Amino acid sequence: MPLGNSGVGFETARQLSLSYGTHVIMGCRSEIKCTKAANTINNEIIATKSNGSVTPMFIDLANLDSVKSFATHLEGREVDVLFNNAGYAPVDKSSVNDMGLNPAFNDMHLAHFFLSEQLLKGHPRLRVVYTSSGTHHCCALPFAFVPSFVLELLPDIHRPGCIDDEYLSTGIRSPNDAAAYFQSKLANVLHATQIPRHHPHATSVAIDLGWVGTSIQPWMQTQLSPTSLGWMRSANVGVLPMINAILSTDAELLDGLSEGRKLSDGGIIMNTLGKTEEALTMYFWREDLSRERMIEVADKLWDESFKILKANDY
Repeated sequence: MPLGNSGVGFETARQLSLSYGTHVIMGCRSEIKCTKAANTINNEIIATKSNGSVTPMFIDLANLDSVKSFATHLEGREVDVLFNNAGYAPVDKSSVNDMGLNPAFNDMHLAHFFLSEQLLKGHPRLRVVYTSSGTHHCCALPFAFVPSFVLELLPDIHRPGCIDDEYLSTGIRSPNDAAAYFQSKLANVLHATQIPRHHPHATSVAIDLGWVGTSIQPWMQTQLSPTSLGWMRSANVGVLPMINAILSTDAELLDGLSEGRKLSDGGIIMNTLGKTEEALTMYFWREDLSRERMIEVADKLWDESFKILKANDY
């Protein structure tokens, strides 16, 4: 069940249904675009006599009522995989939403968190797959941080941000800034690491697809886009690690990790080549951002997400 009618979401739905006979529910914010995208794929399915199908369904991740309605409409259906794919480039300094939350945090993390929890109630063996981003590493690279004295002299300069106690207390309730996308994508990784810890029969994977030509930025759609110039992989190639994560067996996902490792021990990440890696263990991360520390942060993010949902009667 991919979320998205274009780019990675569209191409994943297309390949799953055409090549693997999968029945896909495509969740989109625009009903018109969703129906058009689904019809395009279904016409290709008919032409090639494939066994798959694509069903369009409305969901607006900016509105948790819409997320709840979407999950309700799935009751009674068999759902094996949830593909949390939605992502966008936040507008800097855009105001908080009606719940007083940072829009990027709400749309790219909290809505995914809520949807995952809703589906896990009826599908305890669900596999949750995230489109994450290599940008989440920016939080840990020493050279990605601007010295404090520079920030004092030039307060408008932004630096890539981590998720820490300050972010969980004030950052998620502040307008977007230049770090909002990085933090939201790091939240995706942290959420993926936690799902099997709270749902032992579920599995989760966060995938860094690298540079893939999509519609997330307007300049990616021009004739002289990075994709057309060969600097980015096209979506039909870029989604192959995603297809791998969705269709692989548990044993295949664990290939290359330490012996005795189980998916119930915590979610994993996959790199741009589709190679499984232990989450939050990159050798170039700063010493104060150890795996143990980031797992602790992931726990706090999980608890804070639930508190927000409860406080807003979800």
